[in-house]
Amino acid sequence: MNISESDTGKTIRLKKGETLVVTLQGNVTTGYRWEIESQQPPPHLQQIGHPEVTPASELAGAPGTIVLKFTAIKAGQAPLKLIYHRAWEKGVPPAKTYEVTVVVEEAKNASNA
Repeated sequence: MNISESDTGKTIRLKKGETLVVTLQGNVTTGYRWEIESQQPPPHLQQIGHPEVTPASELAGAPGTIVLKFTAIKAGQAPLKLIYHRAWEKGVPPAKTYEVTVVVEEAKNASNA
């Protein structure tokens, strides 16, 4: 499932094994990055790799998109909180925040029907 900044505040429903793709605007050339607020995803999600950065143009310093991917690994419900900040700036509030509630349900087995 693909979500973006317009989905902030929403509840997202996934089946176990599905992938959640979060696409947000950002500019890593300024030192800012999107990260999970607590540095760990909720216990029912597993982050896939590192965030992927795609500049909007080939111009140096151009903003673009940052994509974070997660796999639903077990049933559960919890908020996924992301912050847009400079990691070295301690005690400084994030420039932006993003939060969705993620509900992961067990995938139904067709043989149990």
